[in-house]
Amino acid sequence: GTGKSYLAKQIASEIGKYKFVQFHPSYDYTDFVEGLRPIQNEKGDIIFERKDGVFKEFCKEALNNKNDNFVFIIDEINRGEISKIFGELFFSVDSGYRGEKGKVLTQYANLIEDGDEFKDGFYIPENVYIIGTMNDIDRSVESMDFAMRRRFAWKEIKAKDTQNMLDEYKWENQINADIIQNAKEKMDRLNDAISNTPELSDAYNIGASYFLKLDNYYNGDENKAFENLWKNHLEGLLFEYTRGMPNQKEIIDNLERAYNLNNGLINDNSNED
Repeated sequence: GTGKSYLAKQIASEIGKYKFVQFHPSYDYTDFVEGLRPIQNEKGDIIFERKDGVFKEFCKEALNNKNDNFVFIIDEINRGEISKIFGELFFSVDSGYRGEKGKVLTQYANLIEDGDEFKDGFYIPENVYIIGTMNDIDRSVESMDFAMRRRFAWKEIKAKDTQNMLDEYKWENQINADIIQNAKEKMDRLNDAISNTPELSDAYNIGASYFLKLDNYYNGDENKAFENLWKNHLEGLLFEYTRGMPNQKEIIDNLERAYNLNNGLINDNSNED
């Protein structure tokens, strides 16, 4: 919820044209590079035809527009099985193998039609950039292939880094500047409390994306909106973060007090706790 996808799109739009995809456990090579897809011919029979995947289509567009920059965003890159999705493109992804010098024959090279841009081998054009996003506390991050990881530069996005998205978001309900400021203060206090909890760390900080959900709950009552945000989203997330900890209830109670400090939802003795 740090707004990494939001930031990736923001960066990509400043560089050039971009495409956004999200990896998941069922995503594979045929979705990404190319594969056989069922089609119905003129006789009504089902046959298989080679089709370009989303990344190969994107590279063809970039190849035909060499004066422009193209950015391919892979959201939740750690949730896909990297070796299965990229196949023989491991070398091509590396910046040192961009362009024709990184040309490889794909698994379906013998089925590529004459006149195709990559008939003699597929490569990633030099005007294509790749941004991948991932959550470093996801369990699936441990299975992320290190051969792929070392082909990327890394930038940690902290919760505070994208807090400005609350100002830029197009709110549908009457969320005014005071409510946005209150949201920022709650977010800061909650994250300070999380960071100062020995069993947790900065990695568990709550990002601004969660506070965009205020738009679903605000109906003139600010306190009620923040209360619903806590009950329906934040509390459950923190419960999962602290699952199995012997002092779980105490931790969540302390975090809730930090969150509710300035909206009158706690009793007068809260400062003594």
